Amino acid sequence: NFKVCVCGGAGGIGQPLSLLMGMDPNVKELCIFDLNVAMVAPQGVATDLSHLERKCEVKGYSMEVGKNPIDHLEECLTGCHL
Repeated sequence: NFKVCVCGGAGGIGQPLSLLMGMDPNVKELCIFDLNVAMVAPQGVATDLSHLERKCEVKGYSMEVGKNPIDHLEECLTGCHL
């Protein structure tokens, strides 16, 4: 089972990709990351996908524009396979 992070997961392409990843039986944990300027908050996308009838744990992460990703994405990216 894999941990997957979709960077840009709250955007127009990232949301359907996140849905596909959430439906994959090989994905155990799905992290959805996007910047705080995204039209939809990644936490909202994660909440929507958490209702899928799969055993996939879904979490949303956002970061302010201009911040250093290495300081804010450790939990999101640690252990990711894809």
